[in-house]
Amino acid sequence: MSKQSNVQGVIDGKLAPCSKKSNCVSTEHTNPNRSMPPIEYKGIHLNQAKDVLIDVLATIPKLEVKKNDGHYIYVEAKTMIFKFVHNVEFYFDDVQKLIHFRSSSRMGFADFGTNKRRMQAVVARFYRQADQVK
Repeated sequence: MSKQSNVQGVIDGKLAPCSKKSNCVSTEHTNPNRSMPPIEYKGIHLNQAKDVLIDVLATIPKLEVKKNDGHYIYVEAKTMIFKFVHNVEFYFDDVQKLIHFRSSSRMGFADFGTNKRRMQAVVARFYRQADQVK
């Protein structure tokens, strides 16, 4: 019940922009309703930040890491009831010590806040767990 993934990965140090639909949230979006701040990982190394993020993702139901390559992680997330697939991408900017992310629905126009709530949960859990690593 989902279209094929249109994930493009990282291009010129950025994730793909969100479409004009309101079913996407990103750290690089210009619309404040669809933008979130990137995750900071100052005080820990890149590999530690990646390990923390992978551990966090494992705690969230219906998420599956599909690609973990260098500074990039791609995850497929399924909604609980209808099993719609969402694309979730993370890009680690090790110079700025930031994790940029983009979470978007593959189908439909609106997601009723699903992507934003998911990413808020990921961010909160990341900071809790990263504090234990420092």
